[in-house]
Amino acid sequence: MSDFAKSGKLKVGFKNDLRQIVVVTQYEMLRHLRSKKMYVFAGIGILILILITAIGLAQEGGLPKDPQVLFSDYVSLMSIFIIVGVSLFCAATIASEFDERTALLIFPRPMKRTSLFVGKALACYIVCGGVIALYYGVSMAISLLNTGTIYPAAFASLGLALLFMLGAGGFALLMSSLFSKGAFAVIITIATLLLIFNIIDGVGSIFSFEPIFSLTYAGMDISNVIVGNTTDLVYVEHMGWITVFYPEHGVAVAIMSVWAVVTTTLSAIIFHRKEFT
Repeated sequence: MSDFAKSGKLKVGFKNDLRQIVVVTQYEMLRHLRSKKMYVFAGIGILILILITAIGLAQEGGLPKDPQVLFSDYVSLMSIFIIVGVSLFCAATIASEFDERTALLIFPRPMKRTSLFVGKALACYIVCGGVIALYYGVSMAISLLNTGTIYPAAFASLGLALLFMLGAGGFALLMSSLFSKGAFAVIITIATLLLIFNIIDGVGSIFSFEPIFSLTYAGMDISNVIVGNTTDLVYVEHMGWITVFYPEHGVAVAIMSVWAVVTTTLSAIIFHRKEFT
């Protein structure tokens, strides 16, 4: 076969794969936007904004006039908010192909599993990332109206939040690929990211070792890039002196990037090899 023919097949194959990815992404995005999960996630974001604003207004003097203090309040719960988001959108998206038995309809057709996986993952990230970006946009607008400016590190915080979403989302996709029940994948994702990793972070403080392998430890930088805390010894009653660790910005980016790449790659491999039963 000539090089021209081979090249033509490659181009056609790539275009077809790209078309499939776009179709799957569009369909999944539309499905997410119309789902109850979207209302829940957006509702939680609105509730957080309302509560933080209401608490600030209830204090003497109203909302803080310092943009750093104000924005640190609005991003204080961001890592938890992101974990909820990826648990809702990513943790069940792959498992649903087996749980809801839609895989029987899709896999026999000329649809590559790789295209299906990439499209579903992209849809989750776009929808979840869009809500996160909108949350930051509203917070920045409040800061601009209240203080006349936006704290510069707020944009770095947004970038870290989206990177943390990729890391946490990759883990959620991995759970979704491992288990055939979407509900079980959601529970495991929430339990691991909200409980187990935070316990590990706490144990690290008690025994003075930095949990550089922990995704949630890296996620602390979402708010710390604004607050600017550094690792320090803190005295806790009945426990004595413990080390409170805060990741350096470069370390946090590296940890989240590794989690995003490794977990997403593993989940794609598992999904590609998984048999429908």
